Amino acid sequence: MEEKQTINIDHSDPLLRDIKILIDLLNPLVSSYRLLVGAADEFNRITLAHKSDLEGAINRADDMGDIIDEVNDMLKTLIKTLVKKIESDYACDKDFKHKS
Repeated sequence: MEEKQTINIDHSDPLLRDIKILIDLLNPLVSSYRLLVGAADEFNRITLAHKSDLEGAINRADDMGDIIDEVNDMLKTLIKTLVKKIESDYACDKDFKHKS
């Protein structure tokens, strides 16, 4: 059985904490989105399904996609901020040298 490797990060930093929260949110949201898309596809294949049922299923999947997009945008912003913070920290440390 393969072990999941985790990086030990100090989560007292609010930026890192927020990134972790958003990452933890994203996985179940994407799983729900996939289920909603699958349900819409099933409604589309059922000949007895009402058009309103199909439209409702598509709208629910679309709404979940919008939520995922918002979380993803926030995550990108926070990660860019973290990268800038790290670059700034290392730029101030004149003794820092990249290990090859």
